[in-house]
Amino acid sequence: MGGAVRLGVLALTLGLSLISIWWLARDLAPPRSLVFAAGTEGGGYWQFAEAYRARLAADGIDVVLRPTAGSVENAALLAARAADVALIQGGIETEPTLTALGAMFQEPVFIFARRASDLPRNIAAWQGVSVAMGAEGSGTRAAVDRLMRALNLPDGAVLSDPRGGSSASAALVSGDVDAAVFVAPLTAPYLKPLFENGDLVLLELDHLRALSRLLPQSQVIALPSGALSMQPPVPGTTRRLLALRARLAAQPDLHPALIDRLIEAARVVHDRRDAITDAGDFPSVAGLALPVSAQARDLIVEGSSPLQAYLPYWIVAQIDRVAILLVPALFLLLPLLRLLPAVYAWQMRHRVVRHYTSLREIEDTARDAPVEKLSDLAERLDRIEADIAETKLPLHYRQVAYTARVHIDLLRTKIAERQAQR
Repeated sequence: MGGAVRLGVLALTLGLSLISIWWLARDLAPPRSLVFAAGTEGGGYWQFAEAYRARLAADGIDVVLRPTAGSVENAALLAARAADVALIQGGIETEPTLTALGAMFQEPVFIFARRASDLPRNIAAWQGVSVAMGAEGSGTRAAVDRLMRALNLPDGAVLSDPRGGSSASAALVSGDVDAAVFVAPLTAPYLKPLFENGDLVLLELDHLRALSRLLPQSQVIALPSGALSMQPPVPGTTRRLLALRARLAAQPDLHPALIDRLIEAARVVHDRRDAITDAGDFPSVAGLALPVSAQARDLIVEGSSPLQAYLPYWIVAQIDRVAILLVPALFLLLPLLRLLPAVYAWQMRHRVVRHYTSLREIEDTARDAPVEKLSDLAERLDRIEADIAETKLPLHYRQVAYTARVHIDLLRTKIAERQAQR
């Protein structure tokens, strides 16, 4: 009975351990793809998303870029779980269930106007001005609308044109609009032609400090002269601009290994010195207005684990989870480790001891059996002894076999004595 209980405990412990290890291994393996809401094709966000895709491809992760109108649509896709990760402009409202992986870069608010229009530098005086301010769903449109509401401008006071990016740039150059607003990284491809166009001017707005208080997650920055070109210097003079911090947002249950790879990619894509950013400024965990992923925070603040040099990234990314899961697994395995020697010893002994049921039966039968039945009992003893002799046992357990054969000899002697009394 004790042996059966031990075997049951062993089977249960082994089964639970195997299930834990299987579940752990299954959960550790990262998904092989993710959907990245990437903004308008060819735009600044799209370029960054392509850089992420190239970095993650080296780890065998396929990044599917999904074109959108901009940050507002990006946030909506995340909320609907139609995307896994997205770049979202600062100040854009998001679902509180989403998580931030970090702030990634500054996005200046560029306002270009036709030089001949002599556009006022005070936005509140723009009544009747036609402005390309981005398509519905874009971050630029959301930022301008918010400023207009904060300034209490009546509906229709500013003539809104729903073009953004390269379309807004073309409309401004052609004279279709008086001004165009872009919330974009310096690398956005449609900005350089505007800087170089002598018919256009980059406005430096009045009352920037006050405006920065009206636009959440914004600050005043300086774009130095010659930032884009030194010959001729573009811009020609230093310009003070509003800027927003773009964030990388994700689903709250995004796989830890994907978070690890995204942050590693962000270090390469965004940690660089340019006209408005110092090296080491990004990625950052400041000014996010979203709950920050604890794992992303650790990676940004403390850096990558030294274990990356020795273990696959998808294991290192979940070291804490592995430890949490292994502790109960070890508690399951410890009884197994203690039981294994006892179970092994029981199994070796059982190969011989199992015959004692038959030996006891032969002994009881021989005591009262008719003399003519004794030869059958003796033959049974011979068969049992032969079986024990053929049983393979480690040297340490051969003593059990020798003891059983001694007992068989005693029974054989008793049977022989009864047969001699005939």
